[in-house]
Amino acid sequence: MRLFFLTIFSVFCFTAQAQVDTFQQDIINYLNINGTHTQYADAYEKMFDVLLPQFESANVPESFVKELKKDKEESLDEIVKFLTFAYRKHFTQEDIQQMTSFYKSKAGQKMVHKTGTLTEAENAEIAAFFGSDLGKKIEEKRTALSEDIAEISGHWSRDLFSEKMSALVKNGYVPKQ
Repeated sequence: MRLFFLTIFSVFCFTAQAQVDTFQQDIINYLNINGTHTQYADAYEKMFDVLLPQFESANVPESFVKELKKDKEESLDEIVKFLTFAYRKHFTQEDIQQMTSFYKSKAGQKMVHKTGTLTEAENAEIAAFFGSDLGKKIEEKRTALSEDIAEISGHWSRDLFSEKMSALVKNGYVPKQ
């Protein structure tokens, strides 16, 4: 089943990468608002925390590290686009639009960014959202969506790590043994 999903996912990615329909754009907007973009930006940086210590003895200059990180936004845009296929599989465009509206709200943003104490009204708004039909659908789809996201994220992070490791080695930096 996973191989089938990956095959279909790859076909969609490569054929739809140049085209962004309104549903995909709605999902991209949602993922940028709900904290997903920030989460992957942190993961991108943490990947270097794992990679660079393997090259400590190679004395990789900071200027080369900056060069390696130049594609950060492009890489983040790529993972967000890939994730749209998982969300499209589980939610309708209307679902995504409602989710975006909630996450754009003050309560939604406070929840995502964990900034400030939630007021009683904000807590009620959050509870109402997650108690709604859509909230129940989100909970129902959580496991399957998480599996799809984990698969996509795993491929992205392995590819990113491999790409950066290869760039270091190709430029003469040798990892410690």
